[in-house]
Amino acid sequence: MKNDRQNSSLTRRNLFKGAAASAAAAGINVITSEASEAQETPETYDAIVIGTGFGGTIAAIALKESGKKILVIERGTFWLTPETLGLPVPPNSPGNPIAQYARDRQMQVQYWPRPDHLLGLIDLLANRYEKGHPQRRYGLHNYRMFRQAHVLTASGVGGGSLIYSNVNLEAKPDLLDRIGLKGIDYDRAKKFMTTYRGRMSAVVTKIPLPPGVTAEQLSSQIVNRDYLLLDRSRALRDAANDVRGQLGIGVEMENWKPLQLSINEYIHDENTTADATHTFCERQGRCMLGCLPAARHTLNKVLFVKALRGNDTRVTLSPESEVRTIDRVDTSYDVTYFDRRNNSEKKKIARAPQVFLAAGVLGTTEILLRSRRDGGIQFSDKLGSGFSTNGDFGAVANGTKRRTSDGKTAKMSVFPTRGPINTCDIRFKSGNQYFTIEDAGIPSMFAKIVHMGLKDRQALLALKDWTSFVGGDTSSTTTSLYESIRQRLSGGKPQDASKDRHATEAELIDDVFFFNAMGEDNANGQFTLKGDDLDLDWPANDPIGGQKCFTVVEDMIKKLSQAMLGEYTPLPTWEGLSGVFKEKTLIVTHPLGGCRIGPTMGEGVVNEFGQVYDGSKKTSDPLAIHSGLFIVDGSVIPGALAANPTLTISAQAIKTVEKALGRPLDMK
Repeated sequence: MKNDRQNSSLTRRNLFKGAAASAAAAGINVITSEASEAQETPETYDAIVIGTGFGGTIAAIALKESGKKILVIERGTFWLTPETLGLPVPPNSPGNPIAQYARDRQMQVQYWPRPDHLLGLIDLLANRYEKGHPQRRYGLHNYRMFRQAHVLTASGVGGGSLIYSNVNLEAKPDLLDRIGLKGIDYDRAKKFMTTYRGRMSAVVTKIPLPPGVTAEQLSSQIVNRDYLLLDRSRALRDAANDVRGQLGIGVEMENWKPLQLSINEYIHDENTTADATHTFCERQGRCMLGCLPAARHTLNKVLFVKALRGNDTRVTLSPESEVRTIDRVDTSYDVTYFDRRNNSEKKKIARAPQVFLAAGVLGTTEILLRSRRDGGIQFSDKLGSGFSTNGDFGAVANGTKRRTSDGKTAKMSVFPTRGPINTCDIRFKSGNQYFTIEDAGIPSMFAKIVHMGLKDRQALLALKDWTSFVGGDTSSTTTSLYESIRQRLSGGKPQDASKDRHATEAELIDDVFFFNAMGEDNANGQFTLKGDDLDLDWPANDPIGGQKCFTVVEDMIKKLSQAMLGEYTPLPTWEGLSGVFKEKTLIVTHPLGGCRIGPTMGEGVVNEFGQVYDGSKKTSDPLAIHSGLFIVDGSVIPGALAANPTLTISAQAIKTVEKALGRPLDMK
C-alpha cells in the first residue's frame, strides 16, 4: 500500500507514547508531554460532528447548508483508489481532487489494498487499524476480538461506507414497531441517498443490462436472458425456489430479489453518473476492501463535494484525531481530542452548543462511557446495554454442483470472486422472527486462504500466529506472516499441479458459495470499559451463540447448501479454534445498539429523536435531555433489524438532524 507520509523512526517521543499506551491499558489516565500542551481557550464552533459515517455525513452537510460553523472530527484518514479512471488524465491536471485537498492541508492519504492476490492480502493485514500502534492507528479495517463475538468496523473519512457492501434494504414495519423504532421514513432516506450520493442500481448480471431487460425480470427461470446473471446470483435464486416447497408450517419465504446498491452502473441509452465519473461497477468482488474503479458511492466523495470542496471556511475537518471525552459547560459542550497529524499528538479542546456523535456503535459508546467515568457528565444507566449483532451469520456451501440430464451431478461454478459483494437476497419469516440471506462475494486476495481452509483446516491452523492473522492485538511481523503463508500455499507440501498450483484465484474457489445472513438476536450484549478499552460480553445464561435466531438461520443455510448439492461448512469462528476463539464465536459486520432509543432514560440512552438523556435527573425527570447533544449512528438502534442497517441508520439520522435544526432537510 502506498502512503503519502513516511513512517516515522523510533524516537524518544514515540518511546514515551508507548509507555503512555501501556499505562492506559492498565487503566491509568496519562497523556504524553506533547499532548499535555493543550490550548487553554477552547476553539469555538456552532456545532461539532464526531465521525464521518452515514449519520455524521448527513449532519455535516445539513449543518453546512444551514450556515453553521462546524468542526468534523474523524479518527481515520482519507482512503482512495490508486488507479486512474476512465479518460486519460490531462497533462496539467492536478490529479485526484480529494488527494490534492488533503495534501494541501497536510492530511494523510492512503490507498486501497492491492493487488488482488496473495500480496494484496499481506498489504491488507499490514495496514489494518490497531489501537495504540503508531503506524496502524490509521488502518482501514478495525477488527475487534471480544470473547463471544468479533466486530468489524472501518476507520477513515467516510466511516463504514468505505468497507460496507452498498446495500439499501428496509426493515419490516412490524419489526420496527416491536423494537420501538418510530418515525422511520425510508422514502426520505432514499431521497437523501440518491440526491447526495447517486442513483441506486441492481447489479446481478455479468455485464450492464442491455436495453429492454430489467433485473427484476431475471427472477423468473424462463427468461431467455438468464445466462446474463452472475453465477452466484442465479445459484441463490434457484436454490431458494427448490427450498421454498420444503418449508414447514410457520415458515414463509419471499421471492428472490436483486438488491438496490449504491453503485455506479452503466445504463444503455441514458446519461448517467457513469458518463460523468468515467467509471462503473466492474464486478471485481472486493467492495469491502475498497473499489479500485471508484464506482461505489462512498461518503468520502460525498463529504468532499458537499461540505469540504472550495474555499468555504465554515467546515473544518480534523482527521487522524481521536475524541477522548465530552463534558458539559453551561449550555455548551467541550470535546477533548488528540490531533495526531504530522507525527505529533496535540491535545485539543473544541466547544459548541451542539454535538453530534457519529463515531459508530463502538466509538460512540466508548466515548460516552469514558466521558461519564472521567468527566462527570451523567447519562442513563442503560449506557452500554442492548448491543445487537443484527443476527449476523456467515457460512459456505463448498463444492456446489448441478444435476445433469442423465441424473448424475457435475460441478456448478458460482464464482464468488466476481460481482459486487452482495447482489441479491431472499427474506423469510420463522414464527415472528425475520431473516435475510444474501449471496456474498469472496475477494480474490482471500482465495488461497479460503481454499486451504476448506481443503485442509489443520493447514490453516498451522499458519504462524493465528491471532495476528485475524487482526488481534498479538502480532508477528509482516515478514514472518508472509513467509508462513508463502510456504504453506506455494511449496510447503505437494499439491495437484493441474489445479492448486496453477489455478487462478477465481478458479481455486469457483464452487464455493458464501452466505451472508441476518436475523433477530435478543439484543442483550453489554459494553463496559476495561481500563481504557471497550469490552463486550453477554449474560452467562444467554450467550449470543446459543440464541434461537442462529439455530434457525443455520438450518435454512443447510437447506440451501443441500439444494446447491454443496457441503454446508460453517466459518472457523463458529466451529471454534483452540487457543484463539471458542466455539460459536460470531463475526459481526452490522453492529447495533449500546446507546439505544427508549421512551424514558429508564429504558434507553436517547429519546426517539436521538437526544441524549440527562442522567443527573433520572429520579426527578426521566425525560430530561442534555440539550444540544445528539447521537446519529447505529448505536441508537434498539434491536436487530434482520436487514442491512444503512438505510435505517440514515433515516433515523435524518429525523435527528431535522429535530436539531428545527426544519426539514432540503433534498432538491
